[in-house]
Amino acid sequence: ISRVLNVWKRYVSNEMSNTISFLKECLIDVELMAIGDRYSILYSVKNARGKILYYEGRNPKEYFNNEQLEEDWSKIPDKIRSFYENVHSGFYYYPSKSMGLESLENITYLDDYEWGIVDEIGEHNLKIDFVSSYGFFSNGMGTYVVVDYKNSLGDNATLWSSKEEPEYNLNFWDVVDEWMVIGFE
Repeated sequence: ISRVLNVWKRYVSNEMSNTISFLKECLIDVELMAIGDRYSILYSVKNARGKILYYEGRNPKEYFNNEQLEEDWSKIPDKIRSFYENVHSGFYYYPSKSMGLESLENITYLDDYEWGIVDEIGEHNLKIDFVSSYGFFSNGMGTYVVVDYKNSLGDNATLWSSKEEPEYNLNFWDVVDEWMVIGFE
Protein backbone atom coordinates (compact mmCIF):
# COMPACT_ATOMS: atom_id res chain seq x y z
CA ILE A 1 0.00 0.00 0.00
CA SER A 2 2.74 2.46 0.90
CA ARG A 3 4.58 1.83 -2.38
CA VAL A 4 1.43 2.45 -4.39
CA LEU A 5 0.62 5.63 -2.44
CA ASN A 6 4.19 6.85 -2.90
CA VAL A 7 3.68 6.71 -6.68
CA TRP A 8 0.54 8.85 -6.30
CA LYS A 9 2.40 11.31 -4.06
CA ARG A 10 5.33 11.52 -6.44
CA TYR A 11 3.22 12.49 -9.45
CA VAL A 12 -0.03 14.08 -8.21
CA SER A 13 0.49 14.99 -4.54
CA ASN A 14 -0.88 18.52 -5.00
CA GLU A 15 -3.45 17.72 -7.67
CA MET A 16 -5.08 14.78 -5.88
CA SER A 17 -4.28 15.50 -2.23
CA ASN A 18 -7.79 14.64 -0.99
CA THR A 19 -7.86 11.36 -2.90
CA ILE A 20 -4.42 10.43 -1.54
CA SER A 21 -5.47 11.32 2.01
CA PHE A 22 -8.60 9.21 1.70
CA LEU A 23 -6.63 6.27 0.32
CA LYS A 24 -4.04 6.65 3.06
CA GLU A 25 -6.79 6.33 5.69
CA CYS A 26 -9.12 3.81 4.03
CA LEU A 27 -7.12 1.66 1.62
CA ILE A 28 -7.04 -1.84 3.07
CA ASP A 29 -5.46 -3.81 0.24
CA VAL A 30 -3.94 -3.61 -3.23
CA GLU A 31 -3.68 -6.61 -5.50
CA LEU A 32 -2.19 -7.22 -8.91
CA MET A 33 -4.94 -8.24 -11.29
CA ALA A 34 -4.49 -9.86 -14.71
CA ILE A 35 -7.29 -9.95 -17.25
CA GLY A 36 -5.99 -11.61 -20.38
CA ASP A 37 -2.72 -9.86 -21.16
CA ARG A 38 -3.73 -6.66 -19.33
CA TYR A 39 -2.50 -5.89 -15.81
CA SER A 40 -4.09 -3.58 -13.27
CA ILE A 41 -4.01 -2.89 -9.57
CA LEU A 42 -7.22 -3.60 -7.70
CA TYR A 43 -7.69 -1.26 -4.75
CA SER A 44 -9.90 -2.34 -1.82
CA VAL A 45 -11.17 0.79 -0.08
CA LYS A 46 -13.24 0.68 3.11
CA ASN A 47 -15.51 3.70 3.35
CA ALA A 48 -16.97 5.33 6.48
CA ARG A 49 -20.01 3.03 6.40
CA GLY A 50 -17.75 -0.02 6.44
CA LYS A 51 -18.49 -0.96 2.84
CA ILE A 52 -15.59 -2.28 0.76
CA LEU A 53 -15.33 -0.54 -2.61
CA TYR A 54 -13.12 -1.78 -5.43
CA TYR A 55 -11.22 0.55 -7.73
CA GLU A 56 -9.14 -0.41 -10.72
CA GLY A 57 -5.92 1.39 -11.56
CA ARG A 58 -4.88 0.39 -15.06
CA ASN A 59 -1.26 -0.19 -16.01
CA PRO A 60 0.27 3.11 -17.18
CA LYS A 61 2.63 1.22 -19.52
CA GLU A 62 -0.03 -0.66 -21.47
CA TYR A 63 -0.77 -0.11 -25.15
CA PHE A 64 -2.53 3.21 -25.84
CA ASN A 65 -5.53 1.79 -27.79
CA ASN A 66 -7.22 5.12 -28.57
CA GLU A 67 -6.19 6.41 -32.01
CA GLN A 68 -7.76 9.87 -31.83
CA LEU A 69 -6.40 10.65 -28.38
CA GLU A 70 -2.99 9.24 -29.27
CA GLU A 71 -2.88 11.71 -32.16
CA ASP A 72 -3.58 14.61 -29.78
CA TRP A 73 -1.74 13.26 -26.72
CA SER A 74 1.14 15.77 -26.84
CA LYS A 75 -1.42 18.61 -26.65
CA ILE A 76 -2.98 17.35 -23.39
CA PRO A 77 -1.77 19.18 -20.25
CA ASP A 78 1.45 17.78 -18.76
CA LYS A 79 0.05 16.75 -15.37
CA ILE A 80 -2.78 14.76 -16.92
CA ARG A 81 -0.34 12.98 -19.22
CA SER A 82 1.96 12.37 -16.26
CA PHE A 83 -0.84 10.70 -14.30
CA TYR A 84 -1.71 8.42 -17.22
CA GLU A 85 1.92 7.63 -18.03
CA ASN A 86 3.19 7.11 -14.48
CA VAL A 87 0.38 6.41 -12.01
CA HIS A 88 -2.48 4.69 -13.84
CA SER A 89 -4.03 4.56 -17.28
CA GLY A 90 -7.36 5.28 -15.65
CA PHE A 91 -8.55 4.91 -12.06
CA TYR A 92 -12.25 4.20 -11.50
CA TYR A 93 -14.86 2.27 -9.54
CA TYR A 94 -14.32 -1.25 -10.81
CA PRO A 95 -17.89 -2.65 -10.94
CA SER A 96 -19.24 0.18 -13.12
CA LYS A 97 -15.97 1.24 -14.82
CA SER A 98 -16.95 4.84 -13.99
CA MET A 99 -16.82 7.49 -11.25
CA GLY A 100 -13.18 8.07 -11.96
CA LEU A 101 -10.53 8.84 -14.50
CA GLU A 102 -11.34 6.82 -17.62
CA SER A 103 -8.84 4.32 -19.02
CA LEU A 104 -7.09 5.67 -22.11
CA GLU A 105 -9.14 3.46 -24.40
CA ASN A 106 -12.42 4.73 -22.92
CA ILE A 107 -11.74 8.46 -22.80
CA THR A 108 -14.65 10.19 -24.52
CA TYR A 109 -13.86 12.20 -27.63
CA LEU A 110 -16.68 14.73 -27.67
CA ASP A 111 -16.71 15.10 -31.44
CA ASP A 112 -17.70 11.42 -31.80
CA TYR A 113 -21.16 12.05 -30.33
CA GLU A 114 -24.31 14.02 -30.95
CA TRP A 115 -25.09 16.07 -27.85
CA GLY A 116 -28.77 16.98 -27.55
CA ILE A 117 -27.92 19.59 -24.94
CA VAL A 118 -26.31 21.69 -27.71
CA ASP A 119 -29.80 22.44 -29.08
CA GLU A 120 -30.78 23.90 -25.70
CA ILE A 121 -27.54 25.82 -25.19
CA GLY A 122 -27.19 26.98 -28.78
CA GLU A 123 -24.05 26.14 -30.72
CA HIS A 124 -22.99 29.79 -30.74
CA ASN A 125 -22.91 29.73 -26.90
CA LEU A 126 -20.49 26.81 -26.65
CA LYS A 127 -17.15 27.70 -25.09
CA ILE A 128 -15.41 24.47 -26.03
CA ASP A 129 -14.56 22.94 -29.38
CA PHE A 130 -15.66 19.29 -29.62
CA VAL A 131 -12.83 18.57 -32.08
CA SER A 132 -10.22 19.31 -29.38
CA SER A 133 -12.18 18.08 -26.32
CA TYR A 134 -11.86 14.88 -24.32
CA GLY A 135 -13.82 13.63 -21.31
CA PHE A 136 -11.20 12.23 -18.95
CA PHE A 137 -13.45 11.73 -15.94
CA SER A 138 -16.91 10.21 -16.03
CA ASN A 139 -19.47 9.91 -13.26
CA GLY A 140 -21.19 7.11 -15.20
CA MET A 141 -24.40 9.10 -15.63
CA GLY A 142 -23.55 11.30 -18.59
CA THR A 143 -21.36 13.93 -16.91
CA TYR A 144 -17.70 14.37 -17.78
CA VAL A 145 -14.75 16.50 -16.74
CA VAL A 146 -13.59 17.64 -20.16
CA VAL A 147 -10.32 19.09 -21.33
CA ASP A 148 -10.39 21.16 -24.50
CA TYR A 149 -6.67 21.13 -25.26
CA LYS A 150 -7.01 24.40 -27.19
CA ASN A 151 -8.21 26.00 -23.95
CA SER A 152 -6.48 24.05 -21.19
CA LEU A 153 -4.01 26.52 -19.75
CA GLY A 154 -3.85 26.31 -15.98
CA ASP A 155 -5.56 22.89 -16.09
CA ASN A 156 -8.75 24.57 -17.33
CA ALA A 157 -11.65 22.12 -17.70
CA THR A 158 -15.37 22.02 -18.38
CA LEU A 159 -17.99 20.05 -16.54
CA TRP A 160 -19.89 18.66 -19.52
CA SER A 161 -23.23 16.93 -19.17
CA SER A 162 -25.62 15.39 -21.62
CA LYS A 163 -28.49 16.86 -19.54
CA GLU A 164 -27.38 20.18 -18.01
CA GLU A 165 -25.66 23.33 -19.15
CA PRO A 166 -21.88 23.07 -18.97
CA GLU A 167 -19.78 24.73 -16.31
CA TYR A 168 -16.69 26.32 -17.79
CA ASN A 169 -13.29 27.42 -16.50
CA LEU A 170 -13.01 24.90 -13.69
CA ASN A 171 -9.73 23.51 -12.46
CA PHE A 172 -9.50 19.95 -13.77
CA TRP A 173 -7.74 18.56 -10.70
CA ASP A 174 -10.01 20.29 -8.19
CA VAL A 175 -13.10 18.70 -9.75
CA VAL A 176 -11.51 15.26 -10.22
CA ASP A 177 -10.10 15.19 -6.69
CA GLU A 178 -13.44 16.21 -5.16
CA TRP A 179 -15.46 13.73 -7.22
CA MET A 180 -13.08 10.86 -6.44
CA VAL A 181 -13.67 11.38 -2.73
CA ILE A 182 -17.43 11.66 -3.28
CA GLY A 183 -17.26 8.30 -5.06
CA PHE A 184 -15.41 6.73 -2.13
CA GLU A 185 -18.06 7.92 0.28
